[in-house]
Amino acid sequence: MIATKPSPAQPNFSFSQYDGIVIGGERFRYFETRDNGHMFVAASGQGVPQVMTNAEISRYLTAGKFECTPNQYQPEHLREHVLPDGELLSLKGTKAQQKAAMRLAVVQAFREFLEDDEHNVTRTATSVRPYLGAIKYRAGEIQAQSDPDDESDTLPVPKKLGAKSVLEWERLERRFGLAGLYDRIADRGNRDRRMRADELMIMGKVVGKYLDDQRPSQAIIFEEVKIAFAKENERRRVAGEPEILCPSRETVRQAIRKLNPFDMTLTRKGREAANRQFAPVGMGLDVTRPMQRVEFDEWEADAITMMAEGGLFHHLTDEEKKALGLDKKKARWWITVAICCATRCIVGMVVSRQPNSQSALRVVEMMMRDKGVWGDACGALTPWNQFGWPSVIVTDCASYNISSLIQARMSDLGITLEYSPAGNPSTKGHIERVFGTFATQLMPRLSGRTFSNIVERGDYDSVKRAALNPEEFCSVLVRYIVDIYHRTPHSGLNGETPHDCWNRLVEKFGVQPPPDLGRRRLLFGQERERTVTREGITNLGIRYHSEVLARFMTRSHERKVAIRWYPEDIGAIWAELNGRWFEIPAVFDRYQGVSAQEWAHAAAEIRAQNARNAEVNFAVVRQALDYIQETNSAAMTRVGLIMEDWSEKRIDYEEDRLFIGFKTSETEPENPYDQDRDGWGTRLPTAGSAPSDGRAEEIQPGEEDSASGKFGPIQFPDHQPGDAADAADDGDDWTLEDE
Repeated sequence: MIATKPSPAQPNFSFSQYDGIVIGGERFRYFETRDNGHMFVAASGQGVPQVMTNAEISRYLTAGKFECTPNQYQPEHLREHVLPDGELLSLKGTKAQQKAAMRLAVVQAFREFLEDDEHNVTRTATSVRPYLGAIKYRAGEIQAQSDPDDESDTLPVPKKLGAKSVLEWERLERRFGLAGLYDRIADRGNRDRRMRADELMIMGKVVGKYLDDQRPSQAIIFEEVKIAFAKENERRRVAGEPEILCPSRETVRQAIRKLNPFDMTLTRKGREAANRQFAPVGMGLDVTRPMQRVEFDEWEADAITMMAEGGLFHHLTDEEKKALGLDKKKARWWITVAICCATRCIVGMVVSRQPNSQSALRVVEMMMRDKGVWGDACGALTPWNQFGWPSVIVTDCASYNISSLIQARMSDLGITLEYSPAGNPSTKGHIERVFGTFATQLMPRLSGRTFSNIVERGDYDSVKRAALNPEEFCSVLVRYIVDIYHRTPHSGLNGETPHDCWNRLVEKFGVQPPPDLGRRRLLFGQERERTVTREGITNLGIRYHSEVLARFMTRSHERKVAIRWYPEDIGAIWAELNGRWFEIPAVFDRYQGVSAQEWAHAAAEIRAQNARNAEVNFAVVRQALDYIQETNSAAMTRVGLIMEDWSEKRIDYEEDRLFIGFKTSETEPENPYDQDRDGWGTRLPTAGSAPSDGRAEEIQPGEEDSASGKFGPIQFPDHQPGDAADAADDGDDWTLEDE
């Protein structure tokens, strides 16, 4: 908006009793001017008069709240220099403008001859006729002078110019000004075919069939019109009535063209096409800060990837490969993407074989995590550091997005979840535009591209051209998003890149920090049921125990509890004890920061190397996890973008396959090859913990007394998640021992 400052000296406004005055949207009439200002009365004759000074009128004019239409209420016989209908001359069409300019030039030329004493010209047709040629030539010169850019040689003055026309144009211009030289000839005449009411009714019934989703052509409608008129004439001949004339093809075509365009698109192409073409566009979204509004949606990538067994996928069984679609077949992936509307940055992405509630929840989780680990694993040169706590999330009405799981978790996070209407993707246009960018900018660079339809694909064999494996496909997506999309000037950001826009807005507004690890475990964890034993809770072969859990076991008869475990970090779980949730840590701290995927691969490696041992020393577990992290960290991270199936069936299968009879010893004997390890991790202190001196042989408990075998006395650390005050049961100090 232009900054304005009123002048110190205000003008003295003048008004007429015929002026139309609008103040603040209400109509007034001017009454009189007094010392303290101008008085206006309501046009309806009711209400309090309005008195305004010149300064107040000036301020209202600047704000657009004061309108004055001169001579709006002037009597008809006093009106001059305006069209009868009050239409503005500048809004007339080009042909009307040219015709009026030609007539004005003729009038000016005639008046030159009229004022010249050398010519005996008066306002009579007899005196004008001898000078018609000179008047036409002079009118052409006047038009050429008024429009010097016109290089045409022909004069726009009519060849057959009559004296009466010259006199009539001069009279109209003298009375009405330029407005008198405009006519309404272009609006004359009825160009429609003259048809009777019964004929129009028969044709209208048939033409209405054009509004059908079968999309009949105009030729078909015309044939049906002929058939309808033929049947009507046959009936009339039998009844002895006069026959009617069938309309022509052009008449039917004109009748079809008069149909409402919105109705035609809605009935022939559907609501989505009609909304796309005719839905009005307002001011759009008013989003100013990062993560204020996030849109996410799913897209079936226009590329077929090779489901290769390379990388980490050789650890999977045939059933797992089949579940993930990695059984040497070629298929397409679904990509679930989330975008920050204020910065256009991609803040979450998950690749899955089929979108579901877990993939949607995983994308929400990625919005709140620093994704630099994925960028580093894929070799990105730009940090993928766009994360925060979103305020509003907008998605479509897919069944998995409107599930009770998603709605409950979003409510727990305090996030407003909005759904775009079905068939109206424009309400989340930012994410839809991103998918269009992927399809046009990224997919043409990949072999195995499927194209958007068979016409575009032509003879291109997408299946035979597929060459990327899932790890490579994830790397390509991450590198494109982080290094290309985030670094490319965006037209929606006035040429600023999404990366720079994020940094600028974060510097200005900041972002709300994401939830802590414990809250993420509770809100994004997967729920299942487990039985509490003296050894605690076992999930995927890992024992979880705490003082709170031990108290619960001694006080409660119900041993089955609901737990939530977090596949991204299996160092702790949450358990529902007597209606309250408590975080239960793993017995060994070494599992902190370890994902379920890493642990499953490490367990498979350990199982293969120690098939005969029912109990595995924890040092072996530690070394296997270190090996997995050191040798396959990058590949594991890339695969982490793929939504794995951690359903109840998958977990039961893993436990049956890997963890039945699989235990890790809680007493970690001294290893002569581990002398260079300085205080790795921590151990759970037990009553039978062996000292490091030579007396270990004397006090080392037997197999039947160890915590991994029989459940002996336990000592818990001083600080456990959920102290005695928050425990499932508040009792006295206690010691749990075998009976």
